[in-house]
Amino acid sequence: MKDFRFSVGFACLIVMVGCVSGQSEGVASENDSVCQLPTGGILQDDTKLKRGCTYHQSIVISSSNSSLDCDGATLDGMGKLKYGIQVVSGGKELKNVKIENCKVKNFTINGIMVGSGIPDFKRSKNRQENYKTSPTEVDINNVDVDGSGNVGVYLYSYVANVTLRNSVVRGSRSSGIYLEQSSQSNKIINNIVRDNGVWDGPRTGQREGLSVDSSAKNLIQGNTFLNNSAGGIFLYKNCGENFSKGMAVLRWQSSNDNVIRNNKFIDEKVGIWVASRQGSDLSHRDCGDPSLDDSRKYYQDYANNNLVEGNKFCRNGQYVRIGGNNNVVRNNKADVDPERLVVEPLNMTTRLTGVPPQGNIIEGNGYEVCN
Repeated sequence: MKDFRFSVGFACLIVMVGCVSGQSEGVASENDSVCQLPTGGILQDDTKLKRGCTYHQSIVISSSNSSLDCDGATLDGMGKLKYGIQVVSGGKELKNVKIENCKVKNFTINGIMVGSGIPDFKRSKNRQENYKTSPTEVDINNVDVDGSGNVGVYLYSYVANVTLRNSVVRGSRSSGIYLEQSSQSNKIINNIVRDNGVWDGPRTGQREGLSVDSSAKNLIQGNTFLNNSAGGIFLYKNCGENFSKGMAVLRWQSSNDNVIRNNKFIDEKVGIWVASRQGSDLSHRDCGDPSLDDSRKYYQDYANNNLVEGNKFCRNGQYVRIGGNNNVVRNNKADVDPERLVVEPLNMTTRLTGVPPQGNIIEGNGYEVCN
């Protein structure tokens, strides 16, 4: 393992960059040292950064069996750099990567991204090949991602078996966390997801804390969602946006078979919305999917066979909205009458098809006071 705990003065001499001394070695403070990443931030093995340092650079990890321990150091994009930490496979196998103890802030696109680096419309038609050449078995632990210009933590298409745990994702202009189409079997565990999705204020496309876009078989457990602009967790199937530009990816996988368990939702407009685009006017999204009407406004959304269990809701505008089929909502607690906890809204999809949501099971939900 590389250990970059050399002195600040020696670091300045070697890399020829200016450094501002911190208050004390090994202790983070507002006056942390400004340091330089090894190998220009392209990391290929086990790397440990210097505690107390602030790095105005990005990190790229593209080798299997590698790790990054920031040891409390900060990556600061200063509102200029696009990505904080990128785990990028580049069309080859990439697995067994660990990232921990990092503070990542002020990057214009993503604080942390995990993906192939290949645009979706250029991916293989062989789905198994796409999974094989996308990152897997990535563990992200104890990170703080703040002030991202787009999504805070983004798991791109065909990414599988990634864990984000014990972390904070806050202040992203778009969604705090995004699970992209065809991703699956990821774990979002024991995180705080707060104050994300504001964009440029009301009516500017505000977003939720966690977006599950055509992503399946994920475990979302033990998290706290607090005061995100549109809501807590939204599950949906993108309609193949920007189709006429030739860059659309028609989703083959729906947001099915996800487990949302033992989370807290505090001060959210909507806590959990299953099939969140059901019945919405999507004419402005240039969809490639078959429409339900001649004016191409309405499209079927798919989020089925999900389990919403053991969650706690406090001071939400709406608590759980269900627009898909065969979902189970049970043993949740909220500060309202249990009859108000779950809504299966009548929307344009139901009006156009004549078929309401089918097979949803709602049971065992109850009242519990919130502090």
